Amino acid sequence: MTKGELIERLQDIEWEDFEVKSAKNELPKNIWESVSAFANCSGGWIVFGVVQKGKKFEVEGVASGEKIESDFLNTLRSGNKMNHQILPISKKYSVDGKLVLAFYISSSPFKPVWYTSITNTFIRSGSGDRRATEMEINAMLRDQAFGMKSDEPASGTAFDDIDSGSFDTFRRHIRIFNENYPYAEMLIMTRSVARLEFMREVHLNSA
Repeated sequence: MTKGELIERLQDIEWEDFEVKSAKNELPKNIWESVSAFANCSGGWIVFGVVQKGKKFEVEGVASGEKIESDFLNTLRSGNKMNHQILPISKKYSVDGKLVLAFYISSSPFKPVWYTSITNTFIRSGSGDRRATEMEINAMLRDQAFGMKSDEPASGTAFDDIDSGSFDTFRRHIRIFNENYPYAEMLIMTRSVARLEFMREVHLNSA
């Protein structure tokens, strides 16, 4: 995010990928909720030194910039506060002569991301951080387990092991809803031709 992009965002509102925090001399206590929420969703920017008053943002600056940056990054990288190490992108800006710090928290491949306890798992909902429900946490755990398993090659398998009915259903779905799928052209071929192409280009996995 460039300085121009930051200033442009400050003319807008907080949303799913943008959160401002007052942090003059110390980290805000609710900062870990935002880290968890961004890491569990699509990622986003956390900006220190800006406060929201009504519908407007006001730049108040960060007085202890080095301390704030060091405390934040060291905590995220240590793995002691969060259950997974977080490595954000860091930016510094001077806006109206005041120091503003911004950190981009990427979507984590290891969900759920929480602090202190799994009950402190948050997700982003509009412009706010919301504590995840037990059902949402369990869904993340299932997706994590399935994602790891689906990346494993299914050794000893071949194209003929694919159920023909399931394969035809998948082909129709891709043709109708996802024509940009990497193997879309291959999937609209006849089964016999597709078989030859799959044998040449694709390895089956556990999914």
